[in-house]
Amino acid sequence: MKAVQKETMASDDLMAIYQALDRVQAIIEFDLDGTVLSANQNFLDIFGYQLDEIAGKHHRMFCDPDYAESDAYAEFWQKLGRGELHCEEFRRRGKDGQQIWLRASYNPVLDKNGKPVRVVKFATDVTASKLQIAEFEGKVRAIERAQAVIEFELDGTVITANDNFLSIFGYSRDEVVGKHHRMFCDPGYAESPEYTRLWQKLGRGEYVADEFKRISKDGAEIWLQASYNPIFDMNGKPFKIVKFAADITDEVQKRSLAMLEMSTPVTKIWDGVLFAPIVGIVDSKRSVDIMNKALSSIADTRASTLLLDIGGVAVVDTAVANHLIKIAKAAVLMGCRTIISGISPAIAQTIAELGIELGSIQTTSTIETALKFACCRMQSGQTPTIPDLGATVL
Repeated sequence: MKAVQKETMASDDLMAIYQALDRVQAIIEFDLDGTVLSANQNFLDIFGYQLDEIAGKHHRMFCDPDYAESDAYAEFWQKLGRGELHCEEFRRRGKDGQQIWLRASYNPVLDKNGKPVRVVKFATDVTASKLQIAEFEGKVRAIERAQAVIEFELDGTVITANDNFLSIFGYSRDEVVGKHHRMFCDPGYAESPEYTRLWQKLGRGEYVADEFKRISKDGAEIWLQASYNPIFDMNGKPFKIVKFAADITDEVQKRSLAMLEMSTPVTKIWDGVLFAPIVGIVDSKRSVDIMNKALSSIADTRASTLLLDIGGVAVVDTAVANHLIKIAKAAVLMGCRTIISGISPAIAQTIAELGIELGSIQTTSTIETALKFACCRMQSGQTPTIPDLGATVL
């Protein structure tokens, strides 16, 4: 009696499980030869059929004709007939001919002797997610064709790089994979606090986009318009960085040449006071041009004060800071007091972290303060106390 009760309970449990599956899954049953025996409403809704339209028909009605006539399809049903489970994603066709993707399992049902008697298929429609993935992969391939792409670990170690990136920098893939990003950077920048902050930001999942100066395998200067994009795992935690970049070296060089042609005016604003507003990108060539003009003007006018305003400088990194300080120190060597105005908090931090010695060079945050200082000095003939004027001597 207990054995009968136990068997009845087991049968009830199996029926409850099957009913639960019937509510959430697409289910269809076949003879061992692939003839449809029955299908639930979920399956019929996905494919757009009524039950009487498919019962007694063969499974091939849901397949592409070429696949249904293939050896692989025949072998598929032979394996099921031998009792072998088959589970993967399958491409099928609905009544209207539209493509349907199912994540499904074909499950042979065995009799008491272990012999297959029919096949039950449990399926989930994954068409939408499959199309979304296909669209995403298509966009990635389009980006790969048009952009230089490189991937990094969170610490900056190269995971891979596409052909566009390798072509720009002149490396093979084996030469960069496993190496650190700093191999593409100027050594001074790679050792700077600014560079450390870049990877700290990326490690926190912060997006970074800008124009970046990099160095190729042969030592040439490369300029990239690029974005560093943290990629997040399922828990929202960054696990790698993907960089998309375009080579803008020619454009930057043209801009630099335009700046050189426009040059930096060194203007006498009062007796003994010269003013040089610096705007744009400052590279080694331009810094030499500015220095030559400033020193020539100092010699010609016998100026005692030079105001260098850098409020319009596009980027101040290690190299730019050193260029600017060299210009100011050269003026000091000619006996000309030098004031650098336009010092932003970021520029001040860069100069401080680099440990650059400014000596007698004075700095101010605004051109107004610098002009006031120069005017007071000219009127009094003496150097006023710096705190009264808002200037700073570093």
